[in-house]
Amino acid sequence: MVVLDTSIIVDHLRQPAEKSKLIKAIESFPNERFAVSIISIQELYEGQSTKRESAERDLLTTLTKIEILPYTYEIASLAGKIARDLSRPIEIADATIAATAIVNKANLMTLNQKDFMGIKELKLLEN
Repeated sequence: MVVLDTSIIVDHLRQPAEKSKLIKAIESFPNERFAVSIISIQELYEGQSTKRESAERDLLTTLTKIEILPYTYEIASLAGKIARDLSRPIEIADATIAATAIVNKANLMTLNQKDFMGIKELKLLEN
């Protein structure tokens, strides 16, 4: 399984299909399951573009092809430990996305690798 960071979905929605990192990932890993953390849904809806019906429709079309992983006690506690133990500040959403990948024994694909550096047990995919 590959957990997609919010940045991968945003890139997909903004880019023409031939430049989409998501489409390239699906083509590169045809037998892989792709998923997002439920916290990514919140981050996506924070964007102003979702006020437009057409943009929200594009988002929903994209999400129908991707598994949405729940926020569980195990993920919440691990995200808290990541934020507590990391030697630098980390956004709660990033800690949650990292914890989601770790708990689900998945790789994380992101366009912002620096946001996830130094997190033990997290496996980042190269873009």
